[in-house]
Amino acid sequence: MKIMNAWTLELDEPAAAVSEILNQLDLEKNARKNSVGFITCSYDFVEAGMVKEICGALPFDVIGCTTLTNANNKEAGTMLFCLTVLTADDCCFVTSVTGSLREDLEGAISAAARKAKSDLGQAAQMALAFLPMFEIGGEVMLTALDKELDGAPIFGTVGCDHDTAEYSNTYTIHNGECFRDCLSFLLISGNVTPRFVVTSTSEQNLRKQQAVITSSEGCLLRQVNNMTARDYFESMGLVSGKGIEGMSSVPFVVDYGDGTQPVARAIYGLNEDGSAACGGVMPEGSTLYIGRMDVEDILHTAENSLEKLLGAGEANGIITFPCLGRNMVLAMDPMAEIDAAKKLIGDQIPWHLAYSGGECCPVYDKDGRLVNRFHNFTFVGCVL
Repeated sequence: MKIMNAWTLELDEPAAAVSEILNQLDLEKNARKNSVGFITCSYDFVEAGMVKEICGALPFDVIGCTTLTNANNKEAGTMLFCLTVLTADDCCFVTSVTGSLREDLEGAISAAARKAKSDLGQAAQMALAFLPMFEIGGEVMLTALDKELDGAPIFGTVGCDHDTAEYSNTYTIHNGECFRDCLSFLLISGNVTPRFVVTSTSEQNLRKQQAVITSSEGCLLRQVNNMTARDYFESMGLVSGKGIEGMSSVPFVVDYGDGTQPVARAIYGLNEDGSAACGGVMPEGSTLYIGRMDVEDILHTAENSLEKLLGAGEANGIITFPCLGRNMVLAMDPMAEIDAAKKLIGDQIPWHLAYSGGECCPVYDKDGRLVNRFHNFTFVGCVL
């Protein structure tokens, strides 16, 4: 597989943007038998109609989403259109987009996944997924897609945007069409060996106190140590008004106890009955740790992740989706993680980084098998 990057900052002239992208790619020289693309971009490219124009000029399928900030080998910023092209003689690519997920999420995902698998005609070695950000959580969407893909590892992101507090300008993308409530994805078969890295917070940034989740229902955390979630968090000095103090920078790390790597969760709010709405599944019997994010640890975990990705063996390219919560903590230096990627990867191989509203990345169990998981506050990466 060969991986190529292209980018543009052009928002006013479609012909200029298309020319810029195509000149960077030089497809006549570089494209192989089968190709596909994925994009991340600011909402401005959706609003200006540039997503439709650029995708329409490309001779292959394109999926993607809007993002807070993104980068590749050559450029970075909040007002940027980044395209990554995968091209190979010995891989096959099939893209798809679901119908609206509002009324029948499982049905919409099942129909799209089954059609894509049929079109692919052989076992998918991995999926790349772009999830919408709206009232249905990313964990629910990932679970439904995982159910249909026969164990294929799923790597991806929940879209976000850079200029609304409610992320109301967040879109997923499929062949130039933009959606608020649909999931777009890519299946890859053939000669591809993805490897994954997941890093949330360093061990030293976890409180020593550990607790057990004693009652939960999916993403709803009811009891911790047989106390309501609210009472438990209050006992830890974390409750402020109706929510968690500094909840945009407090990862709650969940150890499933099954040999897989622990995952970080966000808590979105506390309910009147004392339960907590969380950013992912909180399984009963799991161990719960309270973490802390600060600038030093974010940079440390980013650099550690990037070094692991570079050390993962033969690589054609790297895709990374760090959580937007990490970017918020960086505050005064929001490009710091991107600067780390520039420094560590540089131009060694193509790379694409985009901030995420929620991360999809497999973790390895004790036997080395991949298990699909949803994450918050996490730096996830994939080597292809």
